[in-house]
Amino acid sequence: MSDYGTQIGPAKLAFNRRFEAPIEKVWRFLVDPEKRKLWFCGGSTGDAVGSQIVFDFDHRRLSESDPPAKYAAEEVVTHYGEILEYDPPRRLAFTWFESAEAQSSKVEIDLIANSDGSTQLALVHTGVEGRDMVLGVLAGWHGHFDLLAETLVGARISDFWVRDQELEAEYSQRV
Repeated sequence: MSDYGTQIGPAKLAFNRRFEAPIEKVWRFLVDPEKRKLWFCGGSTGDAVGSQIVFDFDHRRLSESDPPAKYAAEEVVTHYGEILEYDPPRRLAFTWFESAEAQSSKVEIDLIANSDGSTQLALVHTGVEGRDMVLGVLAGWHGHFDLLAETLVGARISDFWVRDQELEAEYSQRV
């Protein structure tokens, strides 16, 4: 299985990743903002359908390098969503609003415990429009999942912005 995400529809992306950690630990790193900010972003996560999920992105925590020019003006960027499904430790689905005036996308994450103690994660992100957005979202999820894999087994060692730029270049050839 490849760690690369795929475009499975005009505005639909999918990832299937295997993590060397039990399902309960992976779940905690998805929903606990203190753990989530180690590989993705802080914020808050409601624990019921209809509650809010907040993503406070501060990639300075995940990178020693400067951001690429298109992100240089961003320090902390906050996105909001609504929890659509919350079934610990197996399923999390939510809307994602990048800004008040943007249409929302939808993210569905399913976790499956493997017999060897690892966890399979399947993510589908729907509503991702335009080539630049598709490339950025594919590279972003991929890079963040790489950081999650490192964090689950020890300390993060990768530099997010370096990896993100490598992945954007790779996805521009793949998609």
